[in-house]
Amino acid sequence: MTTKLPGLIVSLTIAFAASVLSYIHPSLEALAISILLGMLLSNILRDRDILASGIDISIKIFLPLGIALYGSQLTVKELHFTDALYVLLTFISVFTLVFLMSRGFGLKKNTSVLLATGMSVCGASAIAIVSSLIKAEKEETSISLIVVTVSGLVGLVFYPLIADFLNLTIKEFAFLSGTTLPMLGQVKVTAMTFGEECLSLALRYKLLRMSFLIFVVTVAVLLARTEKKRIYVPWFVVAFIGLAVVVNLLKNNTLPRVLEPFSRFFLSTALAAIGLSVDFDAITEKGFAPLFAVFFASIILVTLFYIIFTVV
Repeated sequence: MTTKLPGLIVSLTIAFAASVLSYIHPSLEALAISILLGMLLSNILRDRDILASGIDISIKIFLPLGIALYGSQLTVKELHFTDALYVLLTFISVFTLVFLMSRGFGLKKNTSVLLATGMSVCGASAIAIVSSLIKAEKEETSISLIVVTVSGLVGLVFYPLIADFLNLTIKEFAFLSGTTLPMLGQVKVTAMTFGEECLSLALRYKLLRMSFLIFVVTVAVLLARTEKKRIYVPWFVVAFIGLAVVVNLLKNNTLPRVLEPFSRFFLSTALAAIGLSVDFDAITEKGFAPLFAVFFASIILVTLFYIIFTVV
């Protein structure tokens, strides 16, 4: 047990530090900060072997717990059928575009799935959840999370400029930010530039979009199985879906608010452990292909929005 303590303590410490740092600005995601801090520390340390056992146990314990509790965050607020249909179509378009573009740039299937999941659903949380189900390599998880985070931060700068250029209405800008920016904090910051009404609409779109993670998880379970074995659904996926159903059936329940800090901290700890086990060289070997794939997919997506908002 003593051999596991160093890696476990370091992972928990990084997660705590990331949680504190995430309060500096709403666009900062604790999960993204955790994996970045883990990677930085990992590549500074001369001897990482002392952390190895604790890193493995951190991932095995905290990743499934974080995934299970994250189901409580998939609450869906009331939307008109037409709006819900548009959000669904956008979700499918983003996932498909990013996946195909990633494959076109020669990226592996797992990396392509993670990039598509992160961009289409809910950023770092979605990547952390799906990576465990498709048995992605730690480097694939790390590069996907970094690229999606950078993409969202770029969106914070350029989305208001795009809105001015296209002369978007409040509802149109809320839809653009709520359905395409990867992380919740980024949606909040960007939509707020147009005021409270825009923020409220964007969050509704974003929460509905987050609920589609259930479908992505289902696909991931199918992708993860081998031909000779029956489909195996991990306990934490069952708990994840169960909590998602419960919080949407019950009215005025406090479960999402109570469980959110625990889910975020558990996932942050797991991602810190993943970061601690990643070598920078393995990341840089992939080059800029993942970033270019997401970048070009985003250009196509914004162009489609331009056609819809100004031509149709």
